[in-house]
Amino acid sequence: MNTMQDQPSVVVGTMRCSGSFNGLMVLGRDADEGREFVEGATARGFTTFDTSPVYARGRAEEDLGAHLPADASVWTKVGIDTTTPLPTLDYGLEGMAKSLEGSLKRLGRDHVEVAFVHNPEPRRVSEIDFAGFAGHCSRTGQADLVGVSVLLPDVSLPQIAGRLPAGSVVMCEADQLDPQDANVRHLLADYRLVIRSLFSGGSRLREVPAERRAETIAARIAEIHEIYRPEAVVIGARTGEQLADYAAGPAWLASAARHSAPGRSHVAR
Repeated sequence: MNTMQDQPSVVVGTMRCSGSFNGLMVLGRDADEGREFVEGATARGFTTFDTSPVYARGRAEEDLGAHLPADASVWTKVGIDTTTPLPTLDYGLEGMAKSLEGSLKRLGRDHVEVAFVHNPEPRRVSEIDFAGFAGHCSRTGQADLVGVSVLLPDVSLPQIAGRLPAGSVVMCEADQLDPQDANVRHLLADYRLVIRSLFSGGSRLREVPAERRAETIAARIAEIHEIYRPEAVVIGARTGEQLADYAAGPAWLASAARHSAPGRSHVAR
């Protein structure tokens, strides 16, 4: 780690900040709420945001593009084509490149810090040209780093390891990582780990009294840091009030000055 506080960076997830997407339509879309969420997060000092074309069918990317300052960092995903009537999986090299291009247009940016292959099913991993996608991102400058988000590390990582370039980013669900699984920990050693879903999608945190949430969040981040030493954690706050619970701990906040990686990436090293 290369952080002043020896803490993981905190990245703001945007899955619910611009409405939800049920596969057919966007539900609960409120452009003002999306703007307020993004502006509130940046006002509280958050500098890195994780999004995806599937989040509100591109609306989350549009909100980030419209309201994020130019020096903020953005991560997005590829592998799901949302331009079709129903979302379709597309892990082909051409499809992933097209997906990233669409994200950049919605974001109004010429590059993102990380482009993740989005939760590929284990049976589909062998189809993915990770190295080819990394080469595309490097040649075009459209992403500083490539990565993959996985739901079942014990199943997917053995197939991914060696095919995803060393130093790439691997994003895992907190509850899907087994601290006793030495094989997974060994496979992760070549990659830069990001952990999401700290509280099982927020269900466990909702049971905590409001006055204890900041303390509970700090304890959870400290626990994850002690076990896994991730470079970043992705939070799933959905409202300004929830963001405030995370912003209460300044040592967790991503700071571009403290946490910048070589080049333009703001993933903590």
